Amino acid sequence: MTLNIIRSASKQTSKLWNIGLGRVFVSKSSIMSGQSRNSWIKKDDPKLVSGKQKDIFEDILEDRRHSSDAKWAWHARDVPLYKENKPRSPEEIKKHVLHSDRVKYAIEQVCEESGLPMEEIHKQTLEILNEMAHNLSINAIRGFAVFLVKVMKALFRRIYVNEEGVQKVHSMIKEYPVLVMPTHRSYFDFLLVSFVFFAYELPLPVIAAAMDFSSMKFFGWLLRNCGAFYIRRSFGDDQLYWAVFTEYVQTQICHGDHPIEFYVEGTRSRTLKSYSPKFGMLSASLEPYFKAHIPDIMVFPVSISYDKVLEETLYAYELLGVPKPKESTGALLKARNILNEDFGNVHMYFGEPISIRQYTTGKVDRSVHSLAPRYIASLSKEETNLLQTLGYDVVMKHLSNMVISPWSLIAAVLVQNKEGITVKQLTKEVEWIKRQAFNLGANIDWPGNETADDIIRSALDLHKNFVRVSEDDVIELVSVVAPHQKGTQDELMQSAAQHLVLTLYRNQLMHVFVRIAMVTISINACPNDTLSLEELFTKYSFLEQLLNRDFIFRPGSTKQDFENAVLTLTHNCGVIIKDHLVQIKRSQNKYTTFFSQMFEPFLLGYWILCRCILSTQIDVHNKPIAKPPKTISREAQTLGARLLRERCVRNLEVLSLDLLGNGLHALVHMGAVRKEKRDGQTYMFPNTIVLTSVCSQLEQFFEVPQIPTTSINVESKTVVITAKL
Repeated sequence: MTLNIIRSASKQTSKLWNIGLGRVFVSKSSIMSGQSRNSWIKKDDPKLVSGKQKDIFEDILEDRRHSSDAKWAWHARDVPLYKENKPRSPEEIKKHVLHSDRVKYAIEQVCEESGLPMEEIHKQTLEILNEMAHNLSINAIRGFAVFLVKVMKALFRRIYVNEEGVQKVHSMIKEYPVLVMPTHRSYFDFLLVSFVFFAYELPLPVIAAAMDFSSMKFFGWLLRNCGAFYIRRSFGDDQLYWAVFTEYVQTQICHGDHPIEFYVEGTRSRTLKSYSPKFGMLSASLEPYFKAHIPDIMVFPVSISYDKVLEETLYAYELLGVPKPKESTGALLKARNILNEDFGNVHMYFGEPISIRQYTTGKVDRSVHSLAPRYIASLSKEETNLLQTLGYDVVMKHLSNMVISPWSLIAAVLVQNKEGITVKQLTKEVEWIKRQAFNLGANIDWPGNETADDIIRSALDLHKNFVRVSEDDVIELVSVVAPHQKGTQDELMQSAAQHLVLTLYRNQLMHVFVRIAMVTISINACPNDTLSLEELFTKYSFLEQLLNRDFIFRPGSTKQDFENAVLTLTHNCGVIIKDHLVQIKRSQNKYTTFFSQMFEPFLLGYWILCRCILSTQIDVHNKPIAKPPKTISREAQTLGARLLRERCVRNLEVLSLDLLGNGLHALVHMGAVRKEKRDGQTYMFPNTIVLTSVCSQLEQFFEVPQIPTTSINVESKTVVITAKL
């Protein structure tokens, strides 16, 4: 294998390259300059860093604080429309769906397979459609706008939007059907997008919403009248539901009735990290283009960044296994006290539109569908692969346009300083990590007209419900009380919740460092004097397989990502390579240590998971007993809690069910765990030889605690369990 890496950092002080986060200028001199401005600044004028205008952003709440909300909500709107659009009412859209060839065909198929009368299937179809369809009403929207803008002004200081991106939506919406794909890290995401579309005189998007919201009294009706269409979380093999859903989405795309908004990640992120894309909604949305119904579709990625997330405590306890409260109007009203809290700023970045026509040119042949009925869902292998690539590209664009707050930098430092740290030392460490993130292309929200100490103290004050500064100027964590939980809380779980709230905000920074950290982990753990680049790449590839559920890696980019990571480390982080060998002792430094420690909790959690699965009891056929995935994750969490109580490990993040669940799916992908279906439910069991190998490889990266072992003789293919966990 040839690795095209520049070996000598002294021969080249800067290089332009791409790490999947946008174009980045990496320079030695920039590290020493100590940037104190946002990395997206175009006009070098500190006056643009505060107030209504901030660099490329505009605060859309500023005008609302000085004029009538009702007058604003009920003003005459001049909305651009798709050039091919002929306005249809929600009822006309439903009528089209019911009489479409796709739905008629599905009804005939279900009748034939089930033996039920046609009238019964028609009735089921109408019930599905009525349950699903939006009922967009401008009067409901105007009324909700008055309420919503008051809530926004109470919760947030400013809502910053890149106006240039919104103007591109305005111009594109006249020429093409538009898909809006925001990040999804809060319940507020879809409200914010609709708020921006209303404020900028754009047609309101119709939004794919989970069925859970439809059962909320009044608010379920209100959201439906503001453009939400409700879909089940899983369709399974329900042919009739698939047909109604697909036709409902596609008719609105083809006619350009409204922009379609959905979350490519599929669900709300409880960790504030991006999830791997899901492809069902994306496939249904792009099929009209692949089958030549329409000439093009425009996709707009939207990155929404919060200084402070409303659900931070809920997320921490959900990650520990405390069930989330059911969505209900009562729960919403009980939560109204949050209107007295300060949630800082929100940044919304509308990314460059992706033309599906340009994206697919030369990669797919749309003529393959010319002989098949257009209402039969079928995509070619090339189209399916392209959909997957597009999904990852959208998520990567999300990440490249996220705005990282000072609190995320603070959280990254606090996670590694659990015993406490002074504000002075914290400021020093935050400025250091800010420079590293800046040099990797991160958008840091760091005002240029304030001192670092003021910025740090302001961020600490915003999160005073979670941290406080002692009389000795030391940062201390405040207890996080579980919502909706009665009785005495487990001390370990309460401490874990404190820690997990910190990790939520640190996670917003992790995508910036994950690739270089996957290199530094191997360098920091290497017991030898040198490590070949080939072996380093092997270890990097192994870590990418393990981490690919927790972090986003574009398929097929492993080698390029590795080369770029090594390039960064050799140019800017003191890693020394000579004759294709990493000089270990000379390369281990603050950079390699800090980046490695950021990600070690994930590896430790995976290792605990592996050891837990390897301890699975044997059934009467001498095979490991298969268990549901949630049971395995819970058992691994229990083992992690035991190790924490016995002080064998110290990192509370190993209790996160999200981390353990992602690790379990990665092990399935690697062939270390197998799965099977029983009565429609998934069960998993270890492939002991492969899982033992994974466990052994993990043990090369960090010191592992001594616990009862499971050993295997690969040559004789025998397993010896010396003790039960």
